[in-house]
Amino acid sequence: MKKEYILYFDSGTSNTRAYLLDREFRICDSAKRAVGSKDSAIAGTNRVLIEGMKALYDQVLAANSLTDGDVEAIYASGMVTSPYGLKEVPHLVLPMTVRDFADSLYPFHEDTCFHRDIFLVPGLKTLSDDFSFVNNLRGEEIEIIGALEELKAERDVENVVMLMPGSHTHGIYIQGDQITGIISNFTGELFYALKQDTILSPVLTSDSLELDEAMVRKGIENLERFGFNRALYICHAMRIFEQGTPQQRLSYGESVIMGGVRQSLEYYCEHFWKECRTVALVSDEFMYRLFSMILEGSRYIDRIIWMPISDGKSYGVSGLKKIVSLKGERHE
Repeated sequence: MKKEYILYFDSGTSNTRAYLLDREFRICDSAKRAVGSKDSAIAGTNRVLIEGMKALYDQVLAANSLTDGDVEAIYASGMVTSPYGLKEVPHLVLPMTVRDFADSLYPFHEDTCFHRDIFLVPGLKTLSDDFSFVNNLRGEEIEIIGALEELKAERDVENVVMLMPGSHTHGIYIQGDQITGIISNFTGELFYALKQDTILSPVLTSDSLELDEAMVRKGIENLERFGFNRALYICHAMRIFEQGTPQQRLSYGESVIMGGVRQSLEYYCEHFWKECRTVALVSDEFMYRLFSMILEGSRYIDRIIWMPISDGKSYGVSGLKKIVSLKGERHE
């Protein structure tokens, strides 16, 4: 009987999503489970992750009246290749073409629960004699390839930084079909820590998704004028002395916390990525508006392309389709 389906896991630190795909890589179904590499780290064994992924696998198959025999291949990306994932797989070193990347899938035979091969997507890294220029990512690499495929189909772009806000905000430099560099920034996790465990919590806690453009500009101005620590204190002082509305204070705080991404990006564009004038922002609408304001007036970036993300769309799935098609074979 012909096997008609592919199962793709996108597994992070805290959550794992499973996508059931047909042979054309169209999403037939998906499900999410609160299990990730963090759970393996806490338990001291990856058994909890493997069992959680298998339960998610069984759930998706059962919901579609399928069995393991209907699944042609299983792929997984993200933190599954970390020390607390399914199998630690070394990062691939940039620069690298998309075609070279497609040839680097790692076959891992999981014999505890699945009893079959799972093809793991490695992360990426840059190397340097100066540790100041070392960067790495896991999980975003397959999304980059999927987003790049869409970007090249719709836009005339050769040299572009793909900016992906998240717990870490990565900027990935792409020249043609070659991924040449990464710059990684500590952002979402920093925002969360400041919001949860500091006196800035009242400022950074807001249900509003509106941004005050003047306060975003002020945050960038003070970040460059005073540095991060003083600029962030001003955010606290605004609340103490009742300056501005809650929306304005949040806009200022977001700008200070995320503004370092502009600083690092401009440094790289000045010294390394000199042919780049375009940023492709893979994000939700809020982050698109925020970074449009943050990058306004940049000497190095004069074009921003928004690539929206949503629950019903996965650049990871698009990236998987691309690398499997380049590999030119189906895995048994």
